[in-house]
Amino acid sequence: MPSHARAVSLMTKIMYQCRPARTTTMARCRACQAPSPGGMECARCLTEELGGVIGNRGAAARWLDSFLKVQQDEAFVFVCAKRVEETASAGRSLE
Repeated sequence: MPSHARAVSLMTKIMYQCRPARTTTMARCRACQAPSPGGMECARCLTEELGGVIGNRGAAARWLDSFLKVQQDEAFVFVCAKRVEETASAGRSLE
């Protein structure tokens, strides 16, 4: 498999492995024994593999960190949206 296709495949797997633990069955990573969704390789181990494929472990680690920050920001946006909905519905119930 060409490096680009392998990198895309690994990045897709990494994003999938970053899903919240509460949404899946957790088991041990096949490689490092850390908690991992479904007992597959964890995101950190897959990121190490990605770094090897692209020949730049630092870039792979930075990409994972960026992706995890995006997930946190997304979750916060949803929390804010829920607060707005709750405030709006509370205001309507007072009328």
